[in-house]
Amino acid sequence: MSLKIGMPRALLYHTYFPLWNTFFESLGTEVIISPQTNKLMLDEGLKNVVDETCLPVKIFFGHVAYLSELGVDLLFVPRIVSIEKKAYICPKFMGLPDMLIASKIRIPPLIQPTINNVKNNNLSKFLKECTSQITSNKLKIWKAWQEAWQEQIRHEQNLIKNHSCKNTDNNDFTILIIGHDYNIYDTYVNMDMIEKLKKMGCNVVTPTQISKQERDKQLRKLPRSIFWTYGRDLLGALYNFVERPGNKGVIILSSFGCGVDSFIDNMIVRRLTQYKIPYLNITLDEHTGDGGLVTRIEAFVDILNWRGGSHKSYVSSHG
Repeated sequence: MSLKIGMPRALLYHTYFPLWNTFFESLGTEVIISPQTNKLMLDEGLKNVVDETCLPVKIFFGHVAYLSELGVDLLFVPRIVSIEKKAYICPKFMGLPDMLIASKIRIPPLIQPTINNVKNNNLSKFLKECTSQITSNKLKIWKAWQEAWQEQIRHEQNLIKNHSCKNTDNNDFTILIIGHDYNIYDTYVNMDMIEKLKKMGCNVVTPTQISKQERDKQLRKLPRSIFWTYGRDLLGALYNFVERPGNKGVIILSSFGCGVDSFIDNMIVRRLTQYKIPYLNITLDEHTGDGGLVTRIEAFVDILNWRGGSHKSYVSSHG
């Protein structure tokens, strides 16, 4: 009987799920992924972390509680310090295993490899930490990693390809939703924002639909390197987007209490102000409601329509 490895559908799952899912399945384990976020998961997460924790981490704890009750054999929770040279991830990612151990959730044994590309890039040691409770077959591990890495590359290329192949002739404007993947792609957290915008006739772009090479190229315009990986990704995507022709706007999607966004959002707003591009700043927490969000999005889309000239005959009720 194969081992059951639990994988929370939260945080960096939304970025690297093809990599880790393929890797562990190639090793012969059964990967159990928690379902889409829902209110019960959020409520469970709220019980197990302090109030000051950001919404994505609260949701992560809710997913962990679900998998723990499901009875998985192992739980995959990497300790992520850095995924690239000279840049770091949010500090909360570094302490997730410790936070879980200190919580009231009765968690199964953890697979908790350390990912730190600033200090150490020893792939063999990293893979050993991932698989020490699964197998010691080095050839099998290496083949699984190669297969998983190729699957991740295909996934990222498909995101870019699918966006570039879209027919936008019927769309008057394009909206860039700029935010962390776990805020953009968790439909419960953002109340299915992408689908709402598409129903309003918007062409939607996300940072992952702009190649990393293009994002990095844009960042060379900055006088200094950005300290945070997510900050680099967001600014690189923004700089690429503002240079595109046509009527466009930006929705800045962030979590209340996010330390990284408190710095990066200010740089984003200054850039948008410089280029005179309309933007809507939405901050998410557990109290965010669907009604208020829809009203703000509809008003923002109206502004873009007016800028594009489709409401030239509009007369305000206030004269």
